[in-house]
Amino acid sequence: MNIVIERLSGGTLDTRWTPVVGPFTKEFVERKLKQRSAPDADAMDRVVTEAATILGRCVPPSESAGQDAGLIVGYVQSGKTLSFTTVTALARDNGYGAVILLAGTAVALKGQSEDRLTIDLGMSEIQHDWRKFENPEVKAGHAADIEKVLRAWSGSRGGAPGTAKRSVLITVLKHHQRLKNLRDTLERVDLTNVPVLIIDDESDQAGLNAKAGKNLRTGSNELSSTYRRILELKAVIPHHTYLQYTATPQANLLIAVADVLSPSFAELVSPGGGYVGGSDFFSEDKPLCFKIPPQQVPTVQNPLTGAPQTLQQALQLFILGAAHHSVTRGKGNRSMMVHPSQRTAPHTDYKEWLDGLLDHWRDFLEQPKGSAVRKELERSLRENYDELLRTFPTLEPFDTLVDALPEVFSELKVVKVNSNADGQKAVKWNDWPYWILVGGQKLDRGFTVEGLTISYMPRTASSNADTLQQRARFFGYKKSYEGLCRVFLLDDVIDAFESYVESEEFVRGALSEHRGKPLQEWKRDFILNRALNPTRKAVIGRRIVQVEMDEGWVVPGSLYFDAEAVRHNRQLVERKAVAWKQAYGAVDAAQRPEFKDLRRDSPRNVLVEGVPIDEVLDFLLDARIRSLDDSTDVAAAAISLVKHRDEAEEPALVDVILVGNLSTAGLTGRSLTADGKINNLFVGESPKSAASIDQLNYVGDRALFTPGRVTLHLRYLVFKPDTRIDASIADCVPWFSIHLPEPVAKDCVIEEF
Repeated sequence: MNIVIERLSGGTLDTRWTPVVGPFTKEFVERKLKQRSAPDADAMDRVVTEAATILGRCVPPSESAGQDAGLIVGYVQSGKTLSFTTVTALARDNGYGAVILLAGTAVALKGQSEDRLTIDLGMSEIQHDWRKFENPEVKAGHAADIEKVLRAWSGSRGGAPGTAKRSVLITVLKHHQRLKNLRDTLERVDLTNVPVLIIDDESDQAGLNAKAGKNLRTGSNELSSTYRRILELKAVIPHHTYLQYTATPQANLLIAVADVLSPSFAELVSPGGGYVGGSDFFSEDKPLCFKIPPQQVPTVQNPLTGAPQTLQQALQLFILGAAHHSVTRGKGNRSMMVHPSQRTAPHTDYKEWLDGLLDHWRDFLEQPKGSAVRKELERSLRENYDELLRTFPTLEPFDTLVDALPEVFSELKVVKVNSNADGQKAVKWNDWPYWILVGGQKLDRGFTVEGLTISYMPRTASSNADTLQQRARFFGYKKSYEGLCRVFLLDDVIDAFESYVESEEFVRGALSEHRGKPLQEWKRDFILNRALNPTRKAVIGRRIVQVEMDEGWVVPGSLYFDAEAVRHNRQLVERKAVAWKQAYGAVDAAQRPEFKDLRRDSPRNVLVEGVPIDEVLDFLLDARIRSLDDSTDVAAAAISLVKHRDEAEEPALVDVILVGNLSTAGLTGRSLTADGKINNLFVGESPKSAASIDQLNYVGDRALFTPGRVTLHLRYLVFKPDTRIDASIADCVPWFSIHLPEPVAKDCVIEEF
């Protein structure tokens, strides 16, 4: 196989060095391609290219020492494990003596990652390229063993490609005591001139400083226990890069700039062609989403004595899909996930409901075909069969699937996945082809549900965006059976997921554009619905503000601050007005009937139609704004415009109105409010306050906007002599305001400086 490392698109790729694809990586790729449900050769080429780019951003193995941190962002269930496994194989080819994997906070997830590494890196074979150490401890003699392996590796380093002795692979639970044990172990190992890669899987969880929010408020410098241990671990490794893998990077992006874990670069993991994610489940028409009515969710105030109707529907959709899988002799598993609550008590109720339904339906299908109970079950199954047929037209005939259901029932396992004594500690997927998992916390972050088709989640949305997204276990590589998939959620949860998808794509787009540049230079501004926080407040180490943007006017309040800024903005407004008039034409705004203006003593408003949105964005970015409130509002408006530009099917345009044609003649001196803001920017009565527009001489400034299109007002203001404004500029202060239509206005998070 000939792997070619290509330059990735987006930004200016500026790797510190160029990794080579050597024999270890080639063996890994060949091994991977032989596995069930493996990516094809082209997809693996892409994985290797991205992994080589990630490794090329790390501290070069040729340097004697150095430390760095990077952020690697994928989608939920999109192949992050494959990415860091490929990076691990490349590290072996390129002179890294050790790779340390911080493999999550739960034993089950750590085992899941270890199993994949063991298989993919060929460690189940007698002769392999790694010596693995799991949760090393001094008392177990691991320090001496690691030292012995690294001494042999160091002696063979620099030989012919593929001849180096084994490298060290360490897997450790992300727990403060386990990390302390590892630190104590590595303190006893000579790591001089040993390049090390530290990979933090699910890096936004547990490892960040949970005292950062408090430190930001109080000026203290407290460290949470796991974070402290990670810093101590890093301190004993003179040459390493700390790679933070996650699908929800909000927390990683919002830690303090001075934080040791603050990433200096970011790279994206691209999903393969078979990936089904947020944009598939939460597209505009949402063909795979079903709403769970609130009255079908059991609570103290709303106890349920039987299985809710939507749970019954979800179960029938699942068993019909499983029957199709059985009839067609499909590969792998098919599974259903029921995620009712983080608490374990409700899990028992749902498992009993599911077991009871399956028992009843099995009994009904054993009745003669003409019996009433069988006919009623088949009627219900037929409705759900038609629902699946809507999105999966190759579904086997209905009667064929019904006949196959008894076999599905005999091969179906329903289990609770939680920490209780009767809960399943690990799911052995090869034991049963069909599974229904009922659980909470263990079915959240990082858990892979094999062959998941039906998800039933009657729980409210998390207020934290990253926590919400990590519950999306129903994402993954399932394009071949996407039409058999359904997700059942509460209405507000569907809305929250839809909003998150928009935010996720915005952040990924911004990181892609910034690729190859220092991440510290990227201002943390992104779209996020007002119902969600970006992440838990405890880990946020930057000053941010969440801005709610609604349809209507965005009006800066204090553009008079700083005489130099006012003079700059005056030149900017003049230059833009002249250029836009020449390029796009200008007319009296009153030519539009809805912009009625019969005034005789006021300069005319001038309308410039169809200015490209990028030119307006350039204007906003060039304007000098000295008020924190104003800069926050304008930044939020600019983010909305960028999103509108990127989503518009046709070129996005803006109507610009030069209020009074930028004349100061005859203007009345303005005043300021007690808090220093402009006192009512808009002139003229609003049409809403009059019985009819016919009763007005002028519709008023506030009414001068084009419905459905962004509108920008430019004007000059004159201020009264007794205001606090510098007298040298008070006779001509440039001002602007922006009207955002409903689809354009987006809530967002803005970083304050």
